[in-house]
Amino acid sequence: MTAQLPVPTRCAGLPTAGGLVVPWITLYTAGRYLFGALDKARRDRALAERRCQVCGQSFDERICLAVRPADVHVGYTAEPGMHPECLAYSVRACPMLSGETDRYRSSPVSSGLPGAAEASHGARAGRPADAFDAWWITPGSYCVKADSEHSGQLLGLDLNVPVLRKRSIRPAAGPDLDSLLALARQALGLEGVTARYPHQSDDAPQQRNTVNESD
Repeated sequence: MTAQLPVPTRCAGLPTAGGLVVPWITLYTAGRYLFGALDKARRDRALAERRCQVCGQSFDERICLAVRPADVHVGYTAEPGMHPECLAYSVRACPMLSGETDRYRSSPVSSGLPGAAEASHGARAGRPADAFDAWWITPGSYCVKADSEHSGQLLGLDLNVPVLRKRSIRPAAGPDLDSLLALARQALGLEGVTARYPHQSDDAPQQRNTVNESD
């Protein structure tokens, strides 16, 4: 399905893997690209030089951010911005943004690899996926936040700025019912009791988002 996605013109010259465009900030190591792992040097360049994290090109008059509630809480998003059309592509191609993935990895694919950026992964490792919203801002609202405790370290893009528009990308994943029931059975001393509970079939359709590049 995702292999047939139309590629934005900006991304035409980028490498592909499995039929998908490899974002400009993706980590390359041991002869392969690791989707979901960020190259720290490129991530920092994208933030400092106002580059799109997907195509690597400079921004025009609109910049899009993929924002979680946790990002709003700390006041910044650790990932660089995107062109509207690059965000629209990512929303369909990225399993996390599309809603196909409902849980973060228990450990990052880049764990222990040199040059990898693993911003805030530990806090959400193995947890249900967060909700994501798309924020549209102008170049005038683009502001990089630096780490005051570590000189030269970039935190990400400041979210305490004027926002033109906000749209939902995907909802938060629901609780893991199987895990909750297992904990309840353990607390009640029913570990050896087999019980059946109605739950959503694995074949049930996943909710997908509809962020359009023309928005």
